[in-house]
Amino acid sequence: MTFKARMFGSFAMAGALAFGLALSVPAPEAIAQKANAAASAPIARGQKIVMATHSFNVFISTDPNRVAPTRTQVVTPGGGAAPAGPAAQAPAAPSGPPLLTLLTNEAGITGQEFLAVQMIGGSTPMQHWNQGNGDDSKNIAKVALNKGGVDVFTMSPNAVMPEPGIDNFGDLVIKTNPNARIMVQSSWSAYDGKGSTPSVGGTGGGTFTNAERDNTTLETLNGWISGQDGRDGYMPKLRAQLEGINKRAGKQMAYVVPSSNAVYTLRKLVVEGKVPGVTKQSALFRDPIGHGAKPTTNLVAYVWFASMYRKSPVGLQALVDKNDPTSAARERILQQIAWNSVVSEPMSGVRGTTVAVGEGARTAAR
Repeated sequence: MTFKARMFGSFAMAGALAFGLALSVPAPEAIAQKANAAASAPIARGQKIVMATHSFNVFISTDPNRVAPTRTQVVTPGGGAAPAGPAAQAPAAPSGPPLLTLLTNEAGITGQEFLAVQMIGGSTPMQHWNQGNGDDSKNIAKVALNKGGVDVFTMSPNAVMPEPGIDNFGDLVIKTNPNARIMVQSSWSAYDGKGSTPSVGGTGGGTFTNAERDNTTLETLNGWISGQDGRDGYMPKLRAQLEGINKRAGKQMAYVVPSSNAVYTLRKLVVEGKVPGVTKQSALFRDPIGHGAKPTTNLVAYVWFASMYRKSPVGLQALVDKNDPTSAARERILQQIAWNSVVSEPMSGVRGTTVAVGEGARTAAR
């Protein structure tokens, strides 16, 4: 074989190898699509959860038969409490599975565990960051994150947005639990926005009463929903802050849990007379502040189930009250509201199709 022939053969072989490699290496778009699919895929394994939260969210980690604590305290899974200020009090020990665990158990998801629940009433994430006054050994959220093994870290900011504690905790999670998700709840307004703080917490709502919620119109509720996403709204600010965490992490690890949208949507359906067993908006809350009564706490639990496990809660029976003939139909509607709110939130990480609210409720009532 001549030198020219040998060279031609070598070039031909090299070209064939290069062509073969080109065929076997996915295009960047395909890699991105695969990554996005994995990032939004349903999660079948029970998550190890750490919470830094307040009373508009802590109830997902407690026995549904136990009234969620509302005063300033730090709650551990064993029921103990570490003082967090002059208003500290010890919570009652839970007697059954938490709300979220009841749902995961029925869905066949095993192994869920609340590793630590740090609860401070009406709190901001920055208050949780400062818990312990500089002694991080007294900050159970930080202790749990530094220990590692965390799948999900949750926060529940109030009206302050953006909020520096979100970034502080976000960077700590990136450092200590880089494969964890950061899930941040948007909460409904305390005192219907008439308190000294227009969202969770505040020092008082003046003369506002729970019964005044019954006067809230569809127009007002629609304004609250659209206002959240307005140009200077709460949600764009929250999403932008979480996007900053994702950028620093080099991937998406921070997500929105849209509880506020779900609660306002439920209130609209009550006004329209479409929620079995609930005729007044005031029946959704326990007090003027806005702590949820059972329909609201169940709704928020469904929102968290759908957000955390990327599965529809529609059809689950764990929270149905067998002694209430309206419960089954109502729970189905709550589940539908929750699912629609989650899949409609661009930063929930959940992909799916919205469902018709009320569909199947008549069957559920039988």
